[in-house]
Amino acid sequence: MKRKNILTGCILMLAATGFWLSWFLMPDPGTNDTVHILSIVKQARGNVMNSVIIQIITSVVYVVALILLTQISFPLRKTSLLGIIFLGIGSLGLCADAFFHLLAWFMTDNSVTIQKDVVTVMEFMQTTGVVFLIPLLLSLFIGSMLLAIGMNKQGLITKRSKFIIATAFLVGCVIAILNKLGIYGGPVPTLAILGIFAAGQGAIGLDLAAPSKKNQIESPVF
Repeated sequence: MKRKNILTGCILMLAATGFWLSWFLMPDPGTNDTVHILSIVKQARGNVMNSVIIQIITSVVYVVALILLTQISFPLRKTSLLGIIFLGIGSLGLCADAFFHLLAWFMTDNSVTIQKDVVTVMEFMQTTGVVFLIPLLLSLFIGSMLLAIGMNKQGLITKRSKFIIATAFLVGCVIAILNKLGIYGGPVPTLAILGIFAAGQGAIGLDLAAPSKKNQIESPVF
């Protein structure tokens, strides 16, 4: 059981690292301005392609980690199971998002002339198209929070992961509210927020791979 926990924890940490790295390589993550996207992608095409590859691989790593998570404590409690389900849906969104980036990468190739039709396609992908993607990606964040809460209740991990992930949610919500009220109009620190979120996922993996003595003797709370 200990060996399985270590393996699962390490794979989950790898997935969290890949998630953040894929966004780190993307120029100006979080923007949906079509013309701006085409401009910045054209300037960093190598990094964008690397991001696409890492994002697809990371999606696969997430799936492997989730399958292993189901073997750690069976039967899983409802919150943990919901976390795995949502995180699984989120990994589908992460993979789909990689192809959005791949499309932007191809559209900035020298063989493609950036004209009205190209911009129209990108505008569709960043407005109507992204409507289908957002629920999937949100599941990744919601699933991570539910997983952290559920596994902590089962005494499998400490509380730190749910606090870290909650911090990412809190920072994102506060900035969104300030932006809506017109109090803050500056750039959204998307990369930092995603980094906090990835750290929370990594904390789940770390607790599984190297549980503290306190967590080992902690009684499960159901």
